[in-house]
Amino acid sequence: MLLVLGSCLLKRAKICVKIFSYSINYGIKTGYNNAFIIDNETKEELIAQDANNAKIIKPILRGRDIKRYQADWAGLWLIDSHNGYDNIPPIEIEDYPAIKSFLDRFYPRLKKRYDKGRTPYNLRNCAYHAVFDKEKLFWMHMAPRGRFAYSTSETIFCNQKGFVVTGGSLKYLCAILNCHLITWQVKNIAVTTGMGLTQWDKFVVESLYIPKISSEKQRAFTCQVDDILKAKAANPSADTRQQERKINRLVYDLYSFTAEEIEAITRWTN
Repeated sequence: MLLVLGSCLLKRAKICVKIFSYSINYGIKTGYNNAFIIDNETKEELIAQDANNAKIIKPILRGRDIKRYQADWAGLWLIDSHNGYDNIPPIEIEDYPAIKSFLDRFYPRLKKRYDKGRTPYNLRNCAYHAVFDKEKLFWMHMAPRGRFAYSTSETIFCNQKGFVVTGGSLKYLCAILNCHLITWQVKNIAVTTGMGLTQWDKFVVESLYIPKISSEKQRAFTCQVDDILKAKAANPSADTRQQERKINRLVYDLYSFTAEEIEAITRWTN
């Protein structure tokens, strides 16, 4: 039954995520997180020394901070001494002497690291740097089930333990990728760690088949996502199982699964 269901997904879906106008990228790789990812106290100290430092200190998520539907930011910050992108020139660390002094504490490690830019103080090249300013989805790399979090256009990064997706219809995509059916499918095709966690690799998510439907038909999904986001904004621990069950039912209908097929998937994933 499960093998039959796997082939059914390919036949029933209309178009693949990979060619559905989405851009999928890795999180920021600093080469040495201990230097470039700082806590709020350090951030405040650096800005107190020079208010100009705020220009290159941006919020960042770790993989563990990426929850289902919404991220839970832990108050960590990235020293965004980028290596230039688009028409934006690289950060000149000499313009930020307090940050340079802070990074000098780690200089031997910064100099030896592979993931560096034109100087040991610069992050490696990241041509897609600007996507972190846009509406986006983040997802956690290793998790027992899909953990895709919706984010608005506020600038926020994620580290190498997560991925970022940009494109259209992101709330619809968020609903689909967090659903029961997609977790079942990924567990069938992805690598599992020794601890039993599924590796939600970029190539795995790119291979998923997501039906392309009209904006009008997407509203049934996005309304539930909006309810979840509203609830979690008020209380990150809010119980949104009712909305998630509705999304699961909508997804099963979207793929035209029968009651028998749904029971088989539910039994396998529980």
